Amino acid sequence: MPAATCPNRSSASTIASGRMLGGGCALLLLVLGPLFVCMPLNSDTALFDLQAECVLEGGVLYRDIVEPNLPGVVWIHLAVRPLVGWSSEAIRTVDLLIFAGIVFLGMRMLRTPQAGGAFAFTASAFYLCCNEWCHCQRDTWMLLPALAAVLLRLQGGAVKPRDLKLAILEGTLWGCAFWIKPHIAVPAIFVIAIDVLPRKQQRHIVTETAAVVAGGILAALPGIWWLIDNGAWPHFWEMMLEWNPEYLAAGRERGNLDRWQMMAYRFHPWWVVHAVAIPLAFRVALNAVTVRDGNADNRSLSLVAAIYVGWLLQAVILQHAMDYIHAPTIVLGLLLISAWPWQFNVAPRRVATSCFVCLALLAAPILNLQRLALWPRCWSEGSSTQIRATLAHGTFPAWQNLIRVVDFLREEPVKDGELTCLNVHSVHVFRELRVQPATRYWCTLILQDLFKRRATSINQSVRQNTSRLVVTESVESELTSEYSADEFPWNLPVVFEAGTYRVLATDARTKSTTLCRHRRSPGCILSRNPACHQNAGEHIRHHQNVSPQEPCASTSSDTGGVPRLRISRFCKSYFAPTHSGMYLSLSVESEVHVFGS
Repeated sequence: MPAATCPNRSSASTIASGRMLGGGCALLLLVLGPLFVCMPLNSDTALFDLQAECVLEGGVLYRDIVEPNLPGVVWIHLAVRPLVGWSSEAIRTVDLLIFAGIVFLGMRMLRTPQAGGAFAFTASAFYLCCNEWCHCQRDTWMLLPALAAVLLRLQGGAVKPRDLKLAILEGTLWGCAFWIKPHIAVPAIFVIAIDVLPRKQQRHIVTETAAVVAGGILAALPGIWWLIDNGAWPHFWEMMLEWNPEYLAAGRERGNLDRWQMMAYRFHPWWVVHAVAIPLAFRVALNAVTVRDGNADNRSLSLVAAIYVGWLLQAVILQHAMDYIHAPTIVLGLLLISAWPWQFNVAPRRVATSCFVCLALLAAPILNLQRLALWPRCWSEGSSTQIRATLAHGTFPAWQNLIRVVDFLREEPVKDGELTCLNVHSVHVFRELRVQPATRYWCTLILQDLFKRRATSINQSVRQNTSRLVVTESVESELTSEYSADEFPWNLPVVFEAGTYRVLATDARTKSTTLCRHRRSPGCILSRNPACHQNAGEHIRHHQNVSPQEPCASTSSDTGGVPRLRISRFCKSYFAPTHSGMYLSLSVESEVHVFGS
């Protein structure tokens, strides 16, 4: 009879949909996986590596290298890096595995395999297509223990008292996420609050919540022990109590409308997820308050909505408009949309989802033909300089010129404590050379900008302890601060220059070199050609007929200072919009100069 065959048809359709979505995930991983692994690291990840290596070499975190945040992400690097190595491909593979764990936990919260497959496919498409600033970041990594805590809470009943061991384990997971970033406390409170609303036995609620708090305290104890054993305990509190308030205030000052608009542009069209998920979360919260239904499916939906709303609120209110901060909110929004019991027919839902994903993939910069053409080279070369420069979505750092600087410094050679970098994105120089900075201030200008009351002491420390070399980048220096060619360190002799990067020497041990110097013409242009994005957003025309062994004559006397450059307001972002292959670039002229005698 027809009525008897409907369940079989439905089951067959569900299995077919699951297989199709599973095949789509496999195809995404096959096409985008090598490109994802070979993308460059962002400057935050390079800093985490630098801090971890400092500790492994016997240094003390917070005392020997500045870190205004909790040490959780440094601990992850300390645990992972000795096992997988220090290459960029290794840590990006670890990041991909962590995200796979996040997707797996999210799928466990969904009612049907079809919903789980839809979440896995859309979340993977989003994350694999994000710019490199969203990857290997604290906000995404702490989503793994947070979702594990939510899933563990779902293991207990909504009405019956929970096993206190599970409650303690849940608190431990929240505590681990807290060490990575304390903002997790907001979604944790939302999850716990929405879950206890339907319950009537107040005594059990108090006992269970106390057990969760006890688990968080248990997670804190090993971290405290490590800080004391490492010698970082007093320096940790100095940073948290004396430095961190100014750091948080500086972050709030950056919350301007331009940043939000640019972030929405880079996330297009994925911001639509919030337009759908926020009304759904409101309906779930209203239902939880008024109906107080203990049904297992409704409870799962309520907890997903709670962690989404809590995460979104802390990202918008307590943090600022940076891509990596808001990427997890889109993942959680996709999880909520997948968990929602839609009443539409399957066919319209498939069409709408397919159209949206196709639009998102078409808008993804990683899927342009020039980047896709690197797929076979990613397997053979790995993350080479040219591949990094092509796959990079941002304008900083200028990878090809940065590596020239690294090669020069490696030939010197540079040792621990002999190098200072002024600009935040030059932190990659330390990571590439595997050396520690001359002072605890791993980059000078951004720390002076974040900690304005300490700017003078930072500058004095750098002047007193910089023993050999200083690396500067002129465009980023212009964006970060005002400087004069007569001030330290720009008044030091230039011994090497590549693009907008300069290496300045404080002593006579460093050999000078002959190279092409690129003089920028004022004004900004937009280029759709990624080849023009030759690092730091500059289109550089190199003289191929000049050899370092051939004598060169200087055609300009401007070899001491840094030329001034007017940059429009559009350029005043460390990470310019780059969707649809759009790159910020500057036109330049080339001159040949001889530095030194």
